Amino acid sequence: MDQSPPEQTPPESKPSLATRLQNLKGLFSSNPVPKLKEALLENWASLKSRPRLYISILGGIGFLFLLIMALVAFSVIHHKNERAEKMEEASKSAPLERLVKVEQDEEFVLENLPTPKESASKIPLSNEEKINELIKKADLLYNQGQIEESLQIFHYIAQMSSSIANHNLGVIQMRQQNYTEALRSFDRAIAAQKNTSVSSIDAMAAAFYLNNMDLYTRYLKLTMQNLYQIEKQPIYSYVYSLGLYYGGHYFEALSSLTNPNSELFRDARERLSAKMFLVFGDANRAIYHLEPIAKPKDFKALGLLYARTGDYSKALEYLHRYNSNYPKDMEALLAMQIIAMKVGDLPAASSMLDLLLHGINKDKQKEKILSDTYPIKPILNPHFFDINMIRRDFWQTNFRGSIGLPVIRILFYYAPFKLVESKKALGSIQEGVFFVDTTGKQDFDKAITLLQKGKNIGIADQHTIMGLRDLSKWHLRAALHDFKQALEANPNSATSHYNIGLIYAQLEDYHSASFHFKKAYYLDNGNVLGGIFAVLAAKLAYEDPAVFLQQLTKDFQNLNLHDSIQHDFLSSFIGYLNGANNDDLSWIKKAHKPMPIYYALNIAYANKAEDKQRLVDSFVALKKMYPNNMLTNIFYEMMLKYRADIKQMLGVYAYLTSKEVNLEELFHGPLLARKMFIYMGFITGLLNYEEELLSTRLSTSQDQNLNLDLMRMLALTSIFQKKYQKAASILNYLVDKLDEKGVEPLALASLANIALGRFGDAALYLEIAKTMYPGDYDVRYGLGLLYQRAGNLEASLNSFRGIKSPNFHSGYFDFQIKAPTNQEDFP
Repeated sequence: MDQSPPEQTPPESKPSLATRLQNLKGLFSSNPVPKLKEALLENWASLKSRPRLYISILGGIGFLFLLIMALVAFSVIHHKNERAEKMEEASKSAPLERLVKVEQDEEFVLENLPTPKESASKIPLSNEEKINELIKKADLLYNQGQIEESLQIFHYIAQMSSSIANHNLGVIQMRQQNYTEALRSFDRAIAAQKNTSVSSIDAMAAAFYLNNMDLYTRYLKLTMQNLYQIEKQPIYSYVYSLGLYYGGHYFEALSSLTNPNSELFRDARERLSAKMFLVFGDANRAIYHLEPIAKPKDFKALGLLYARTGDYSKALEYLHRYNSNYPKDMEALLAMQIIAMKVGDLPAASSMLDLLLHGINKDKQKEKILSDTYPIKPILNPHFFDINMIRRDFWQTNFRGSIGLPVIRILFYYAPFKLVESKKALGSIQEGVFFVDTTGKQDFDKAITLLQKGKNIGIADQHTIMGLRDLSKWHLRAALHDFKQALEANPNSATSHYNIGLIYAQLEDYHSASFHFKKAYYLDNGNVLGGIFAVLAAKLAYEDPAVFLQQLTKDFQNLNLHDSIQHDFLSSFIGYLNGANNDDLSWIKKAHKPMPIYYALNIAYANKAEDKQRLVDSFVALKKMYPNNMLTNIFYEMMLKYRADIKQMLGVYAYLTSKEVNLEELFHGPLLARKMFIYMGFITGLLNYEEELLSTRLSTSQDQNLNLDLMRMLALTSIFQKKYQKAASILNYLVDKLDEKGVEPLALASLANIALGRFGDAALYLEIAKTMYPGDYDVRYGLGLLYQRAGNLEASLNSFRGIKSPNFHSGYFDFQIKAPTNQEDFP
């Protein structure tokens, strides 16, 4: 080839070679194919006048252009078949162990490729200033007659353009999922030995999709070995970070990501940083990096991250936003349903589960797949069974409407029972005699009816008296039996319904209690206390008493009570039900003989106001009435340390270990006393002492009712001690052999089996409970969790649908949410 410079155009009048070649530098900062074409067309005429330069540059670049066009055309025509073949091949081979653990989402890999994109078309893959200098230098050499040196520089520039063209072609093929051809393009770019690390890391990604671990490792090694080529370029820190990340060096990758040498690839860096922080379990930092650059597709990840931090409202906000953009993503809908359960909004959770089931046409296989995507695990409610959480949240725990104290249960504990209806019995007998003795027309049928009524009331009174005697010995089971007999004798006895309702309330069967209290009030609306307790029981049973309370309030305003203290007491109580925040109850001082329920109401108001002294004073007054009552003494000691660290309650420990505890009252009495005995023993470390006490008493008792109560207490103690097998055995004996099938023993039996991992047995106990107590929310909630864990979302929905409260929190059951992980939940 003739190397002498052309003579047709004087050097001073010809266009500068740098000017004519300036368009070529676009190859290094954007898509090379259109830029190359534009440059060639624009310089065609002038290059023809420079035959040597025309041959040396146009020939090489023209060939490269034709090659690129052919490859693109071939890719467009054949990439679908190629993709199918490669995907089938990939599915037959084992996935790459390391990368599968940290990367599953194709879009995430492609977004991390270090290549110009539409949103960042000006990002250079090499030092543009250096290219400009090279062009100027080559032009200067050419004008000085140093043709050979000038052509060597142009050859170097051509190599660089070839490298970038092949690299970008590979990226196009990657996005078409034509990974085999992409790999070949990256190999050609690597062969040019320019920006080797950039092309190598993209080749590594292609190898990943082809499930070729050997190639993956080779390209990763090549990336790290050739980083020095770009160490002074803005892209250096990002490529270095990717190399560390895909090599499994997460800590080092995080360091370089958070300390970049330029602002290039900011979004990709922030996204990868978020992922790295999640690898280290730092959800807050992951949110910090992802949130500022989040796109709609990121809202799901952000929702799951916020759920992990416990910010469920923010989690639901992001998931709702994601759902509005991607309504067919059933996984996001399931995540929303799980979070709704966590916040206690069961109606919303049921609605989402219903939408999900319709979205998958109730396909059982899809149900199982979705359940496995975000599996839940039923557990014991840590707010009541985990010592660390109890000690941390003791004064903030919600006892169904009362923070810090089980106020409603305290009101039931100190509530009075009703006496016999002797006056009504005598009145009926006298009225019946009147219809027989009068000299006029005698109404024998009416007389017989009234006398029979008087007789029935008398029989009912006899059973009521027996029940009151049992209550004096704190034998609630025996008293309940007597009151039920009284009700059989006189079915319309408001007194019997009231007394039965109160025992059910003290045994924590609030559905039954609500029914009997309402019945007592409807039979005698002068029984205002029965109506008040109907409202309280309904609240604990998660029923809505608003309409009933409105009627009760109106009836009371029209009621004439001669006893002013009684009127003031009931007025203050109804005010409490209607949300009054404070009432000094000054009328108590006027009472000749204050009743325990007066001070219980004072405790309710004091707890609302967080008035420690008022709480202490109320329990002091109750201690005077019940000096040896275990529950009263425990609450008194607790109030001395109100809102303080519960580990400071040494007075409770001292009292529980003293001989002052009335065990007869404790073992037979209301569940609140039994539970607080065990609960405070758990907190103060006395469970072993209490277990021995209960076991000794059980071994010597001949009383069947007492044995039942002792065994129930022993089972609960065993659960707190984490002796789940012992608890399960006791409860199984109670349910199967002694037919003790109340809500609590069935729920505790389920809990013990959940702790043992026997989820099938746990569900069986709750199925029994659901049959017997279909309105019990704890039962429905626990059963729904167990079905959802098993992947039976339809059965789970059937259980959850019965829970109407938007703020339900079970006292027994909770569940663990699977935390969002980088490989599955991060885009």
